[in-house]
Parts: sequence; structure tokens; C-alpha cells
Amino acid sequence: MGEDLDPLCDGTSVAGLAECLRRLRARAGNPSLRRLELWGQQNRRPLARSSTSDLLRGKRLPSRALLLAFLEACGVDPVEDTRWVAAWTLLAANRGAAVPVPAPLPERLAADIRTAGLLRLGNTYLPDLEWRQLFATVSELDIFVAYGQTWRHLHARELAQLARRPDARIRVILADPADTLTVRVLADRFAIGRQELVDRIENTRRDYQDLARPGGATIDIRYWPGDRTCSIHRFDDTAVLGLYSHGRTRTSAVPGLVCAEPGELFQFVKDELETITNGSRPAR
Repeated sequence: MGEDLDPLCDGTSVAGLAECLRRLRARAGNPSLRRLELWGQQNRRPLARSSTSDLLRGKRLPSRALLLAFLEACGVDPVEDTRWVAAWTLLAANRGAAVPVPAPLPERLAADIRTAGLLRLGNTYLPDLEWRQLFATVSELDIFVAYGQTWRHLHARELAQLARRPDARIRVILADPADTLTVRVLADRFAIGRQELVDRIENTRRDYQDLARPGGATIDIRYWPGDRTCSIHRFDDTAVLGLYSHGRTRTSAVPGLVCAEPGELFQFVKDELETITNGSRPAR
């Protein structure tokens, strides 16, 4: 998908999302509403002409099922390109949301949050966290993922800008594609073939290596064997943890935690990253 069609940037309102969907339809050859309806009937997906017309007019937020059906009918795999569901999830979360008056936290819970350095908790990990604010001031970025293609694609622009800064350092720790047990466990976790997992890891490695510029940031890419229970993104003294699902289906609603220094949770994350880095090997 070209850079000129990004639902996360352009679809920040229901009308904006509808405009993205109209442009997507045009890219797909501008299929008629009747043709889309026939595709829906053949594939047992909800694409009635009236519903699709409403979706394209942007009068209201479409259902998730209608959005997914329209995307697939226009040639987009919403599992591979998660930006569409992420944009829809953010709009759904904000739809008609009133600003509640927060109830006071129990004293023990409030003390635990302060001690942990916990800044934020949420279940919309990809679209809802303020990644751009974190990128704005970061000097040292640590990334610990299996391969992390979706996150990397979403933040390609910010990563490229950071890579041009001579005072910055980007360290990426990926799953070790040469470790048979790691590949077997993670391929089963993500419900993909083992060679496909290896290919995704190597594609990620190449993409990060391609960020390197003369006089730019230090880019350190490493492999670490073993399963993952979470992803970690550390921006200087702030860390973001994303929990992994143990189901075999993909979801964009991934629980996330944000913690900062000083805090026991942040210190735990920092120590974990040090241990992982010491047990990793440089990627070649």
C-alpha cells in the first residue's frame, strides 16, 4: 500500500476513514456496489449494497465485520495490514465517549502504581499509545520482539528520522532464526510456517540495517533464542510492554503497559533487557 493511503494518519475521523475506503475502492478498480454485494454473497460476508453505501458515505462508523469484508473484497488482507483495524478500533473507542470523573483509587493501589512507575494501562496497544511523543525526544531505543513487522511499518517515518541523528542509538533484538527450538515454538505461537517465520525475522533485520546512514545513529541488531512473553520498546527512561496472545488468531487489541524511571517495573524491564542483550549474538 502506498504512502498516500494510510488509515491511521488519514482516517482519524469517521469521514476520514470513509475517504480512505473510497480511495481504496478506486485502487481496486472501482467495483460497483452490486459487484461487492455478489462477492459478499459468494464468500458469506456482510456486504449488502445499502450497508456498503453507508460505509462509503461516512455517515456513521461501520461495523467491524463490514469493514473487514470491504477490505478483503478490495484486495487488502487486514491481518497483514493491521492499520485499518487499528484505525477502526481507535474510532470505536472514542465514539460517544464521555469524560468520566475518575473515582479515587484505593490507597494501597495508588501506592503500588507509584512504586512501580506505572504511567498507563490499556488494551489498544497499537493505535492508542502516544508513540510519536516518545519518538520526539528519544536518544536510546531498545526493541525486543520476535520480528515486529506491524510496529516497524507503523513507525517507519519516525525510525528513519531517529536513524539520521548522530547522537542516537537503536538496538533491535529479534528471535534467533538459527535456533531450531525458538523457530518451532514461535511459528506454532503465531500459527505460521517455520520458514515464513525465519523470512519475517530476516526481512525485519534487513529493514533495520537499511536505516543505517553515514554519520547517523548507531544501529545494533541482535538475535536472542527463546520464547517471548511480551514485546518491549524502551525509549530512554520510559518502557512500553505489549503482552502476547496465546491464541492462534491475530488481534489488534493487545494489552499494553507504560512504565517509567524511577519505578520498580521499569527497573525490572531495564534489567531484563540487559540480561537479554548479554545473552544475544550480533545479527549478520
